[in-house]
Amino acid sequence: MSFEWYALAVQPRKEQYVERQLISRGFSAVCPRYKKVVRHARQTKTVLAPLFPGYLFVEMNLEQCSWRKVNWVPGSIGLVKTDNRPASLSREFVTTVILALDQGGSIAFKHDLKMGDQVRAVGGPFDALMGEVVGLSDKERVKILLDAVNRKVEMTLPRTAVVVAA
Repeated sequence: MSFEWYALAVQPRKEQYVERQLISRGFSAVCPRYKKVVRHARQTKTVLAPLFPGYLFVEMNLEQCSWRKVNWVPGSIGLVKTDNRPASLSREFVTTVILALDQGGSIAFKHDLKMGDQVRAVGGPFDALMGEVVGLSDKERVKILLDAVNRKVEMTLPRTAVVVAA
């Protein structure tokens, strides 16, 4: 058996701490992050948030190392298991995620929409209505100002429900 990637469940908001603990103990560990806009008390800031909250990836060889060493790292809940054995992840999946990381360890998503873009709603009750993007969220939702019933109406729609107007 060779080195394989496994998913490790961790305590809430302990991903980075457990990642550092594993690396200091000689394991290869990765916690992919993305830039998230947080609004609180009239303040807006950008923070790095885990792409998979509550989980990180750890690479190990089960024949050379007891997987229980990973389970006993402070902040760890335990490896994700199948039939009472750690379930390995697809190497292709983990490699794709790792290659997408930038120098800071975060994944940059490409958004094709920006504030002020003219869009058209597709499908649903607002099909073909035109509007302007007035807000974007990290939850794949778009706030738009629709031209409806002779006035402008602000609505929040799923990102998949709008396209850039031609």
